[in-house]
Amino acid sequence: MTSLPDFEDTLRDAVLDEVEREVTDARDQLVGDSEAGFRRYAARNDYDIQHLWQDVVTDAISRRPTGVSARVEWPPLTTLFEYGVDPHTITGNPLLAFNWSAPPEGTRPPGAPSFVVAESVNWGSVTGGIDEARAIRNAHDAMRADLRGDA
Repeated sequence: MTSLPDFEDTLRDAVLDEVEREVTDARDQLVGDSEAGFRRYAARNDYDIQHLWQDVVTDAISRRPTGVSARVEWPPLTTLFEYGVDPHTITGNPLLAFNWSAPPEGTRPPGAPSFVVAESVNWGSVTGGIDEARAIRNAHDAMRADLRGDA
């Protein structure tokens, strides 16, 4: 009987090398496609949100004997744009008040002072809230379809 020294280890390493390439490509696709989605969303809504794609963190690929993984982290508050926000009232307390030195035109009643202190804010009443971007979810769906060979 012929023996192949280290056959299983060599095969496992070769398979994990290929999986690592696939995971790296998928991670890069996810980040790139979500950036494109957020750019279109920002342009459509006139938002200054480039920090969402500029501050995304992609750690090194993690490789274990039985698998490969990648982690992608978007900056805080990305969820507000990804999922949207309905208009709502934010209520303060004795330690929290909302101050505006010059509220934007159209957000204060005619004749209101140029400096306002309020205990609650009806957020989104003028803008209607924030529409959902779906940039990350759409990019994730596309990446998953590509990995499955559906695309």
